[in-house]
Amino acid sequence: MDLGSIGGYVVESVLGTGAAGTVYLAHDSGRRVALKVSASGAPPTLVHPNIVPVYAHGTAQDGKHWLAMQYVADGDADRELRAGRMSPDRAAHIIADIARALDFAHQHGVVHGDVKPSNFLLAENDRALLADFGSRPFAAAGMVLTSAAYASPEMLRGHEVDGHADVYSLGCSLFRLLTGKPPFFDAESKDEVVHAHLYREPPQVTRFAPWLPSAMDDVIAAAMAKDPDARYPSAGALARAADAALPIKD
Repeated sequence: MDLGSIGGYVVESVLGTGAAGTVYLAHDSGRRVALKVSASGAPPTLVHPNIVPVYAHGTAQDGKHWLAMQYVADGDADRELRAGRMSPDRAAHIIADIARALDFAHQHGVVHGDVKPSNFLLAENDRALLADFGSRPFAAAGMVLTSAAYASPEMLRGHEVDGHADVYSLGCSLFRLLTGKPPFFDAESKDEVVHAHLYREPPQVTRFAPWLPSAMDDVIAAAMAKDPDARYPSAGALARAADAALPIKD
């Protein structure tokens, strides 16, 4: 089946599709890329070892925007979780890598807005890369950018958000990596998920992963505090707290 070409890249297959757009596997004369096509504009220029590199971007004939990114064949953290339980040490390692990417972005005035395990790409050399940055400065009021399962209260309320919203979503992601379930997974509808993020206390991770130390409950509670100013001051601070909460290996 001929899927045509976009921006000079020959499309091979569909890797995934969602509300944010469609991602294709494509190639030019030199390499394979992940080609994302969406309604949003060009991404910010962020170059960091834990951020998926963007090679090129442009506008297609239909007016949609495309960007060519590094193709990571090894999958993502969400896929790994669906294949089986993740060890706490591996979860902490992935969170630490993603935190480095987020801290770098926040220092450059960019909020990610869609922090979740399916955007944690697992590259060679045991390195996690954060994918799916959009053209998002610290987000304006009224923008709900992330998946409801990982969205901060202020984002769901339509307030202006900054890096604290990404810290909340990273805390939700840590919960998922440790338990295999997102916070408030027991909610029966999207509206109930939203209500839980707005009003329910953060769940205790040890209730679903009793092998973890109780200190990890405190980490999740701080990361998912309703008040942004009560959360960890940075993604890196959250990652360090999570690592410190784990038992010391012999």
